[in-house]
Amino acid sequence: MKVDHLEIFEVAASHRGNWILVRLRTDAGLSGLGEASQSGDDAGTVALLKRLGTLLEGEDPTTVEALWQKAAGDPGIADGGVPGATALGAVDQALWDIAAQAQGQPLWRFLGGNGDRARIPLYANLNRGTRDRSSSGFAEAAKRAVVAGFKAVKSTPFDEVHNTGQHGAGIVAAAEAGLDRLRATRAAIGADIELLVDCHQRFDLESAMEIARRVEPLDLYWLEEPVPDGDVEALRQLVRESGQRIAGGEGIHEPERFSEYIDGPAVHVLMPDVKQAAGLTPCRRVAAQANEAGIPISPHNPSGPVSTMASAHLAAASDNFLCLEYAFGEVEWRHQLVAPQERVIDGHIELSEAAGLGLEFDEAVLAAHRV
Repeated sequence: MKVDHLEIFEVAASHRGNWILVRLRTDAGLSGLGEASQSGDDAGTVALLKRLGTLLEGEDPTTVEALWQKAAGDPGIADGGVPGATALGAVDQALWDIAAQAQGQPLWRFLGGNGDRARIPLYANLNRGTRDRSSSGFAEAAKRAVVAGFKAVKSTPFDEVHNTGQHGAGIVAAAEAGLDRLRATRAAIGADIELLVDCHQRFDLESAMEIARRVEPLDLYWLEEPVPDGDVEALRQLVRESGQRIAGGEGIHEPERFSEYIDGPAVHVLMPDVKQAAGLTPCRRVAAQANEAGIPISPHNPSGPVSTMASAHLAAASDNFLCLEYAFGEVEWRHQLVAPQERVIDGHIELSEAAGLGLEFDEAVLAAHRV
């Protein structure tokens, strides 16, 4: 079996951006799916996907790790920054999909999972579906997720805070509107629903410590990415002294950099992204390394249904998996894009015994929403 060609689909998902999806076809009739969304440069990512498609033509798709090494060593990919890593991540997802299909196994089992985690707990990322950015808008979005069955919701409330041009007390003052949104959200969902907060790296160490103190009454599940990801020492201090569970690592696109987060440690929860961290191949290793250090993983995944399923299979094969991000309320037709349709029940996504990722595109829905 050989790689025949790579198809690329750009799908108009929402005001938050498009989904970049791929299908890697073989001469044996098998095909694998992957996703390369949210690199920050869709055109650059598409160009690098085309490069990878040419690079892999004629190769045996079941030699996944060898092909990952070959692709990662290509100068265009190696020097491609986040778009390069994201393009590689999509193709790597598709290769694992094909390799598992060739063995007639669901990907979670092919990766070493034993079936104990076939029902994957999710938390609802509210950011992508929340257009009303008022306190009441945040509260209503959270209530919709709870009604839909989610037991955990994530808010990204600090719109007014910027990590440039603001410092210390000025950042904290700019965060007041965000704190109001969080209070309204907690009041709306009650005490029994977990509340997660993503800071999008907008604080410095001083202001992050103050925000950690101010959110204590809200009983957060975690405080995510409070400072820029390059400030590993600040993260380590927050882990030691903030009193909050610190999550992070979502923006790392060079897999070797995860060691900086695991050593120390710089987070309580590690968040590799199977797209932007260059695929399932490195994310499997990162998950195992974190497991050895006693650190759980929660894959970063504000993504479409393909990367969500790839992340769910990684979760099912990882002993230290905690929970998986789900982009709640972004588009109404999301579940229809794949067949069988994506099913989220009571805040969980269930994996099947279907070979590989267990997905195909619904061609009519894909055509209706292509850019």
